[in-house]
Amino acid sequence: MAELRLAILGSGYMGRTHAECITKHVTRTRLVAIAGGRRAPALAADYGAAFEPSFDALLARSDVDAVLIATPHADHCTQVVAAAAAGKHVLVEKPMATSVADCTTMIEACARAGVRLEVIQTQRFRGAISRTRDLVASGAIGRVRMFEGRSLFTDYVVDQSPWAGEAEQGGAFLDTGVHFYDLMRFVLGAEAESIFATVRTFGDVPYPGLNAMSQIRFAGGIIAQHWMSYQMPSPSLPNSQHRYVIVGETGTIDVDAYGKVQMARDGEWQTVWEQPPIDYINRPLDPVRLAAFFGQTQAFVDDVLDGRPDTVSGADGRAAVALVMGAWASSRSGLPVKL
Repeated sequence: MAELRLAILGSGYMGRTHAECITKHVTRTRLVAIAGGRRAPALAADYGAAFEPSFDALLARSDVDAVLIATPHADHCTQVVAAAAAGKHVLVEKPMATSVADCTTMIEACARAGVRLEVIQTQRFRGAISRTRDLVASGAIGRVRMFEGRSLFTDYVVDQSPWAGEAEQGGAFLDTGVHFYDLMRFVLGAEAESIFATVRTFGDVPYPGLNAMSQIRFAGGIIAQHWMSYQMPSPSLPNSQHRYVIVGETGTIDVDAYGKVQMARDGEWQTVWEQPPIDYINRPLDPVRLAAFFGQTQAFVDDVLDGRPDTVSGADGRAAVALVMGAWASSRSGLPVKL
């Protein structure tokens, strides 16, 4: 197979993001068709792809090898299972599903069908985070002892219709919590063993889980914390939308995923790398923002065509969902949850 012929299911903010990436930045692939959502006909026309009136029609196409699914979260399981049954490889947006059980169903369906299942976790492909992972893996700060993260925002904004924040779609905490927890697993190269958390929304805002504080124990004795909020008063703390501190035996890394990666070692701080500015609201198709998206899609294409191991596997996607669900369970019970 010389190229991977891709289709997109979903035509919202993320559908357009992926169409832009596939047609302009990803090699060894071709965008064949688009289905799903009221914006699908226009999106297909904009990117020179065929419009299909239903997901079944898209799956019936013999010229589609793989499907990128960018639809409401609660729909992912049914759609992935259908794609697998049709013999299509799958790249599915995060969160992988709205329950751990659904994640397992998706993994098993793709395994039975002999097709790939990979999960979009773009933070792994951001320059700041990938470089931090490399520093930790190389032993630049010695064995990691502690990890602290902050993801603080004054509001919750997703596209023009914030369906992702609705309870039936898993809420804001599932929508973005999988980013934060997957990032921690990725940087540390370790699995979470337990989580203790409080999750709540203040006031009468209709979206659940806008704030979460969690304490996580990782394998190897690493202790970690994460604080997420979409209800910070304005102005919020500076440079705190994606801020992480990793403390090792011999040094510390301070990461602003939208700014600088700095490392303290041998008595001084040094700047390792700086992220060019990203404006995902006003310039959503800027290549600087898209780099992580087309980087992951390129990895998926190469994995399929070259027979490589999954870059971000279904098991990775399930682990992130399991952490969010564990945090919710802990918040309800007031007790730590083993993972």
